[in-house]
Amino acid sequence: MKFLLDFLPIGLFFVIYKTKNLHFYQNEGLHSAIIAMALATVVQIGVTYLRQKKFEKVQVIGLLLLLVFGGVTIYIDNPVFIMWKVSALYVLFAAVLVGSIWIGKKTLLARMLGKELDLPDALWRALTWLWGLGFAGIAFINAYYFVLPAIAANDAFFGTGERFGLSGFDCATLSNQALCVVAQQAEESWVNFKLFGTMGLTFVLIVVTVVFISKYNKEQT
Repeated sequence: MKFLLDFLPIGLFFVIYKTKNLHFYQNEGLHSAIIAMALATVVQIGVTYLRQKKFEKVQVIGLLLLLVFGGVTIYIDNPVFIMWKVSALYVLFAAVLVGSIWIGKKTLLARMLGKELDLPDALWRALTWLWGLGFAGIAFINAYYFVLPAIAANDAFFGTGERFGLSGFDCATLSNQALCVVAQQAEESWVNFKLFGTMGLTFVLIVVTVVFISKYNKEQT
């Protein structure tokens, strides 16, 4: 249930972006996806509060960043801002995790999962570094391999400094069809990474964490 709730905003973003007949208004797939994701995040926060009687900071921070970057994207019709939101969020997560190693007696992971897992402080610090560097890596991959190429392709199509969302463009009707297709594909590649890439890389971190914990448990038996 919790996995489905956590998956709801990003999953809805992907579905709305990819399904034209679900767009809230004509030819604005990215804008519609952002609005849907924001609404889903509000629902996610509300359901979490009803179940736990408290707000999850990660969800609230994610909503605030989405409203800022997504709002700017919609207002000026520039997809770059929502693309950078992924990197900004993961850099923030990485900074908070790594910073917790030096702030307080326990790392953030130990405070969050200490009731379920009895691990030594050294292992908690190692896992914190793993997730901190992992999140920083996701931020870098998003920026270097998806955002920057999308910016370059968008600039090549529209002209430097005049970026717009491309989900509603019919490239076949334009004279510079090739540039339009490249820019559109770059935007779609980022959308695919936002769903499958971030989830896949997070799953890798989970697997490595399980291996670390399993190895420790074997050494204790």
